[in-house]
Amino acid sequence: MNINEVIKYPILSEKSYQKMSNGVYTFAVDFKTNKTEVKKVVEYIFSVKVKKVNIMFVDKKEKKIGKFKGFTNRYKKAIITLKKGDVINIFPEEIEEKTKKITKKEISKTEKKAAAKIAKKLKKQKNQ
Repeated sequence: MNINEVIKYPILSEKSYQKMSNGVYTFAVDFKTNKTEVKKVVEYIFSVKVKKVNIMFVDKKEKKIGKFKGFTNRYKKAIITLKKGDVINIFPEEIEEKTKKITKKEISKTEKKAAAKIAKKLKKQKNQ
C-alpha cells in the first residue's frame, strides 16, 4: 500500500487533545492497513519513534438530516503512543509561527539572491 494512503486524517476531539500532551495521537487510517504498516508510516512521515499502536474499527452509524435517513461511513481508528519526548506537529499554524522567528543571520546567500530576483520581477510588473 502507498504511504500516502495509510493515514487519512487526525481525529481531533476533546479526548484526543487531552491525550496529545501525553504523547498519544489518534488517526483515521485506511480500512485495509494493520499495526505494523501504521507504525512504519508514522515513523517515516513524522520522524518519531512509535512505542505502541492500537487499532479499532468504528462502525457506521445511522444519521438523519431532515426527512432523509442515511449512514456515516465506517472507518478504522489508530491510537498511536510515542516514546517519551517525541512530538507530532498536527497544526500548521504552529509550524508557520516557528518559521517566522528565523533571524536575519540564518538566511543564506542563495536565499538572499532569490529574494532579490523576486523583488526585481515584482518591480518590473508594477512598472508595466
